[in-house]
Amino acid sequence: MRTLLLLVFTLSYLMAFEQKTDIGFSGIVYSNYNNEIVADGSSKIILNNNYFQTDADIEFLYSDEYKERRYLLLNELYFSKDFDAYSVSIGKRVKYWGELEGFNIADVYNQKNYLKDPFDKSAKYGAWSADISRYFDENSLEIGLKFYEENMKIPTNHTPYAPLSMNYDRELRLSNERYMPTLYLKANLVSDAYFDSETSLILLHGYDNKRSYVPISTITLAQYAYRVNKALFLSHIIYNDTIFKTELAYTDVLDDAQMSDYTQLSVGVEHSFYEVVGSTDITLFTEYYRYLYNDTNKLKNVDISEIYDDDLFLALRMNFNDVRSSELKVGILQDVQKAEQVIKATFRTRFYDSFVLDSEYLQIRSSAQNTILSHFGNSSRFTLALHYTF
Repeated sequence: MRTLLLLVFTLSYLMAFEQKTDIGFSGIVYSNYNNEIVADGSSKIILNNNYFQTDADIEFLYSDEYKERRYLLLNELYFSKDFDAYSVSIGKRVKYWGELEGFNIADVYNQKNYLKDPFDKSAKYGAWSADISRYFDENSLEIGLKFYEENMKIPTNHTPYAPLSMNYDRELRLSNERYMPTLYLKANLVSDAYFDSETSLILLHGYDNKRSYVPISTITLAQYAYRVNKALFLSHIIYNDTIFKTELAYTDVLDDAQMSDYTQLSVGVEHSFYEVVGSTDITLFTEYYRYLYNDTNKLKNVDISEIYDDDLFLALRMNFNDVRSSELKVGILQDVQKAEQVIKATFRTRFYDSFVLDSEYLQIRSSAQNTILSHFGNSSRFTLALHYTF
């Protein structure tokens, strides 16, 4: 311990040191499961010197009721360096690729953290990787790779977050070598010629973040990772107070005969109204998601992303612009053809500068069989959380 403290003090002295820590306590009430009290948090640390920057993120989760929802992990640890027109990074990190509010079909770089929350798109595991970017004014070209695929924990059917109705073996099965890297090329173009717009094109070769499941026994499943060629297109155009958004993805499955090639499409419109009531701003979101299989006779409904198939997402965000940074969000995901629906409402407000009060209501309605959403059944949960940031 003395050696560790000495090392921390030495690094803090030699390097510019920044940190932000968030600790929260939540009470969660479930309609179909036992209630729980959760402690969670993260600590983000940035160290700078004359040669490189180090970013680290430590996360923890502790549930008093569900043992599977207990972990302490180093989710990010990477080193980066900026040059005149280049930047380089290596290590474990989280990237965000996407444009839409409800769900991002293009956000395929990291695996989902099901233990934290399957319905929180920011809950992801860091990936060991390296990348280099070349900047051309506001435009850029990025080349990167993920070094290998990791095992991933998934809650069992004894918890409220289980996406499977069977037992789960966390040892990952792969169509090829675990340490065969995944490569990507990302081009980013910014324009203000006619409208303010930003477009990204990503070409990826390697393991998909979507994984299927294979039977290990009559009652147990394991995840199966397969390799793909993937093309992603992301774009938004700003016109006055309206933003038009698009995400497209095409996946060519290389070495899994059971899995069909597939196309994903999502489009959305975001429009803001300012000072509607007093100083309150209101933003409306309308988004549509479509999931298309090239061969409908092959595997379907093996990933939570396939909830977003022929679905309409409607949402409202109210920013009260008060000293407490209060914000209300309400969203409804409605399947166009099936009687499936996800309703989510959140409210956040700040007080005493460092304290944030969060509340969330989530309701799931499903009558369809043999889909990922049907494993959650007709259920609801209510969360009240207090977070302290320093």
